[in-house]
Amino acid sequence: MKRYHLHYLYILLSLACMACGKNFLDPRNPDAITPEEALHDAGLTELIVNGIYNDLLGWNRNLYIATTDATDEARTNYPSEAAWQVLRGDWDATSNPMDVWGNLYASIRKANEFLSKIDGATIDDANRRRLKAEVRFLRAFQYFNLVKRYGGVPLITKPQSLTDDLQVSRNSLTECFTFITTELDAAAADLPGQAPRGKAGKGAALALKARTLLYEASPLYNEKKDASLWKQAADAAKAVMNLDQYSLYPDIKQLWQDMSANNKEPIFEVQYKMPEKYHGWDAMLSPLVIANGDAGHVSPLQELINAFPMKNGKRITDAGSGFDAANPYVGRDDRFYADIGYNGAKRKGMLGGTLTEITLLIYKGGRDYDSVASSQVYNTITGYYTLKMADQSNTIYTWGYGSVQPWLEIRYAEILLNYAEAQNEALSTPDASVYDALNTLRKRAGIQNNLVPGTLDKNAMRDLIVNERYVEFCFENQRYWDLRRWKTAVSTLNGKKGTGMVITKQPNGTFSYTTQPVDPQAAVFSEKMYFMPIPFDEISKNKKLEQNTGW
Repeated sequence: MKRYHLHYLYILLSLACMACGKNFLDPRNPDAITPEEALHDAGLTELIVNGIYNDLLGWNRNLYIATTDATDEARTNYPSEAAWQVLRGDWDATSNPMDVWGNLYASIRKANEFLSKIDGATIDDANRRRLKAEVRFLRAFQYFNLVKRYGGVPLITKPQSLTDDLQVSRNSLTECFTFITTELDAAAADLPGQAPRGKAGKGAALALKARTLLYEASPLYNEKKDASLWKQAADAAKAVMNLDQYSLYPDIKQLWQDMSANNKEPIFEVQYKMPEKYHGWDAMLSPLVIANGDAGHVSPLQELINAFPMKNGKRITDAGSGFDAANPYVGRDDRFYADIGYNGAKRKGMLGGTLTEITLLIYKGGRDYDSVASSQVYNTITGYYTLKMADQSNTIYTWGYGSVQPWLEIRYAEILLNYAEAQNEALSTPDASVYDALNTLRKRAGIQNNLVPGTLDKNAMRDLIVNERYVEFCFENQRYWDLRRWKTAVSTLNGKKGTGMVITKQPNGTFSYTTQPVDPQAAVFSEKMYFMPIPFDEISKNKKLEQNTGW
């Protein structure tokens, strides 16, 4: 048994070293490093933990497209992309493009192996406590990602061998949520108050706990409608706020580009660094004229465009908003201009080998729409492009390559909105603290007028928070999961077609605007889809696993 575990540790070490480069920390070929050395060298032990960090989903292209482009946020242009399979409802236990069961349990296994051996490692106690806490945090994170998809899952906390009974039952939702939050409390106690970006610190553990409790309190998971869960979620978010360690970054356009310690908004992130680790976000968003190997993804839908408030804080449909349908892109809040590439907006990209600023021409006959009909699939089908999170100074982007902006998994804006939502639900009417959290966020977006305490009842405040999350976290892989946990995915998505804007340039240079559906058929989201099916292969191997209802 000992040889089995050491062999597994050796595999972990090799993977970690390969992920970090052959010469990272140790000049020798990592294949020559023995498991015993790994257990007795702080640097090598750190490498193993880095390998578990490397399992985090981050900018996972396929998972990202499958969820973001299957909501009311955006569409991919390519009919073969997994998002269309999701939109059609054409997924099940044998074919689910959003499935992560096997990958996450593989990561949990690494964590369990590490935790079973670290107490025997001859490293100093301070590092041992920190590394154990980091791995407990990472394991809790992976269990959270499982639970939000599948509901209750088997809680496996020790290494399994081939001689163990591998037929294990699912734990209940309550048991899973309790395990995750308990682990995060324990991790927070031993994590540093200030951690390097990309590493888990105390704030990251408390923030993930706040997110976990928010999910547990939400309608999908809180079948008994236990109002006390909302109070726990609010208190957990408030605990992060009370650290007085995080704040909103003043320039929303540069939030993902400033990777320095001066950026106090990121709480936990997945980092990238050329040439070891990279992603393809910048290439995915490009119009054809500045494309390099990829384009035509994440085209924003009109439904999302309509959600961005005006600079005065009003929705475009509100009386006195000042919205002008003949000039629909004037007077919106700052998030709109940071996130959305609209007709007439400017953006940069590589053109003829030179970084060049272009003006987007997204109208009938326009270069960035359908001037060449056969090329529209590489432009936008909705009349908009995504600018959010893009590094417009990037000169080496291509398919799946060249981008290094971090995936901000948890940022302070989420803590503010988590608190506002949970506190609003915990009370009979929203108190001043709910207004304060929202006003702080909206002020960063350039909204000039504060919300006045006492002007919104609980339902109106809930609607406002839902919209703020829609806008603030667009394209951050939050919307799909929000619609599920609120149990509003059926009413929001099912039977609906996403719409885009068709713009016509008039002889006098003005433009007219007409919306039209961009989906070939209405979306399908049925009640059974709130919980994903456990993969068929897993059900076949483990007879004690009970499949989710309807699958």
